Amino acid sequence: VGVGIPGPINAQGEAACAVNLYWGFRPVAKELSELTGLTAKAGNDANVAALGEAWKGAAAGSQNVIMVTLGTGVGGGIISDGRIVAGEIGHANICHEETAACNCGNSGCLEQYASATGIVRLAKKALAESSEDSVLRNTESIEAKDVLDAFKSGDALAVRVMDEVGEKLGGALGIFAAVVDPDAIVIGG
Repeated sequence: VGVGIPGPINAQGEAACAVNLYWGFRPVAKELSELTGLTAKAGNDANVAALGEAWKGAAAGSQNVIMVTLGTGVGGGIISDGRIVAGEIGHANICHEETAACNCGNSGCLEQYASATGIVRLAKKALAESSEDSVLRNTESIEAKDVLDAFKSGDALAVRVMDEVGEKLGGALGIFAAVVDPDAIVIGG
């Protein structure tokens, strides 16, 4: 049995941490094996997603793939010559001027901009820095879906927020593509 976990996983199937699950060290594969009685393997969720996309998904047959998973956080897997070579692209520093801390403890991470939590953070910041009319001002507890819905309806503040998200995500993918020269870039989540 296999499982994908958000965070770094070593060769023994142990998670050093799972940032957005607020886990510390966990021997995930061992625990899963003990619970099921089956041989268990654990891998980083975005790396597993990248392998799946290269095998049977949007990048089927590609040997060089960048996969980005957008959700609560930002995950990713980079495949070179058919093998996973890197992950955790959500914690690549893309904004050296950022002072707010990411959930991982660093600052300026891609995840602080392109994740659902990042979108909410940027929207709240934009609302606090302006008195501009926005449908988001009438939203009691802003979620990423609210920002995206406001963006789709043409709300100027939401459009600026999503422009920043797109700029940061596109810039990061451009840097990764310059390094990897992928056959395909897959965005999912």
